Amino acid sequence: MGAYVLKKLNSFIALALVCSMFTGCSNLKLNRPAEEPSGATASGGAGSNKNDGANSEAMEVEKYNAYVNLNNYMTSRFDQVLNDYFEKLGDGEQPIIEKNFSFTMLSITASNKTDLNNQFGFAEKTPAFSAVDPTVVKLKPVMNDLIVILSEAHDYYETKGYVDDNFAKSKELHTKIVKAKDAYYAAANEFLKAMTSLGAENRQKSLKKYQEQDEQIRYSALKFLADAEALSAEMEGQGVTAANILDLNMDKYKAKYDVLLEDFKNLSQHVQDDSRVKKEELDIHSLKRYVDEAKNVKVAASEIIERVNKKEKVSDFDLKNRFFVENREGTPEKFSKTLSTAIDNYNRMK
Repeated sequence: MGAYVLKKLNSFIALALVCSMFTGCSNLKLNRPAEEPSGATASGGAGSNKNDGANSEAMEVEKYNAYVNLNNYMTSRFDQVLNDYFEKLGDGEQPIIEKNFSFTMLSITASNKTDLNNQFGFAEKTPAFSAVDPTVVKLKPVMNDLIVILSEAHDYYETKGYVDDNFAKSKELHTKIVKAKDAYYAAANEFLKAMTSLGAENRQKSLKKYQEQDEQIRYSALKFLADAEALSAEMEGQGVTAANILDLNMDKYKAKYDVLLEDFKNLSQHVQDDSRVKKEELDIHSLKRYVDEAKNVKVAASEIIERVNKKEKVSDFDLKNRFFVENREGTPEKFSKTLSTAIDNYNRMK
């Protein structure tokens, strides 16, 4: 097989909202994604308006973070399930059945399905997210349809059913999967685009709040991720992947890389200030994990410059397998993977 390229979802791992974005959240302990709001009080009495406002903000954070978790499952594990399937069997009308066929298909767990059902349910909850809720309503049936077929396929390949029926059901399932994934990608990209816009808006609010409160570690940590996404978007906008990395316009890339480098220097400087870490009430261990991943992002960005300067193409062998592409130095895919991990660690910061 030649180099494999599957339609990519147009979103990265999304950023959760943390408690310091809203003034009421500090009392509600909503600094983790999709945590249940607490501290609700009965209506009436002195201070009820303040509590109602805090609870309203908490509900907004909870809903947004539920959508973040949906976004992140789609662009990570679910995307991996689809990519692994199509890497093995292709995405044409008929499955590609190689000699000495063997396939360990990735699963969609019962826990995944429960989480998705919960996340889809937020489309009916307040407050309304007018740009996102309708896309979730459209996404739910097509994603669920695809999950049903993928789950059936997983059971079929796990039990080696193709040995019993000479791949008859494999062909039947493949036709259904190919048809269902087209509907899924159309709905998924609408949702992810809406989340990208909403995320950018919330990110600017967070950056402004961090500056106003002199939370320079949180500010520099978030700005680093925002500018790393801008760097990745630059490569995507140029249509550059591992397969054509040497076509990268280095002038445009370096302009955004230099901003990222300055961000990294600021972040590194601030995290060494113990008094600031204490002031911002950051957990040292989760902060360290995030900074370590931020270093990996910076290194992955630097490796791209090294590869292009050396005029070193990615081998055809590596291009055949997503795992190799995502782990080879100097590829946009490795940069994207390290960025996703860094964002996940940012979301887990306390």
